[in-house]
Amino acid sequence: MIYCTNCGASNADDANFCGKCGKPLQGEVRPDASSRQPVRAEHHDARTEKTLWEGRPSDLGDQIKTGLLMNNVRYKITSQRLIVTTGLVGKKSEEVELVRIKDIAMEKTVMDRMMGVGTIIVYSSDPTTPEVRLEDVKEVEKVKDLLRDAVRAEKELYGTRYREDL
Repeated sequence: MIYCTNCGASNADDANFCGKCGKPLQGEVRPDASSRQPVRAEHHDARTEKTLWEGRPSDLGDQIKTGLLMNNVRYKITSQRLIVTTGLVGKKSEEVELVRIKDIAMEKTVMDRMMGVGTIIVYSSDPTTPEVRLEDVKEVEKVKDLLRDAVRAEKELYGTRYREDL
C-alpha cells in the first residue's frame, strides 16, 4: 500500500496518481506492514481568506465620534470579500464577494480634499447590495487601487470574464 500525503487515501503500490485527489504519488511514503495509519501532509489552502485592509470613516466629524467611542462604521477588504459593518449595540454587516464587483469609482469633494479623505463607490451584481459606499476613507487612491487589484486577482482565479451589458 502507498498513502497519499495530500489526502491520506490508500492506493495500490503500482499507482502513479492518488485515486481520491489525483495528486502524483511519486516520492510518497510507503509504510511497512506494521504501520497501517495513513500519512497526512499539512495542507495549506491557497483560498484562505486574508485581510488586505481595514479602516473606518476618518473626516473631522468621524474623528470626534471615534474619540467619543461612537464611530460605529468599519470597512474591511479581504482577498475574497468587501465587508461593511455598522452599529454600536446591534451590528449589521453587508458583504459583497469580490467576483461580483462590476465597477469601482472614487469621489473627492473640496471638503474631502481638505480633510485628506474620499469616498469609494463600489457597483456590484449583488442583488441585495448593488452599491456600497466607503465614505471618508484616508488615502482613498491607495485603497481603491488595492480593492481593484484584489477584484482582478479574484476574478482571474475564478476565470471570470468581463462583458458589457447591452
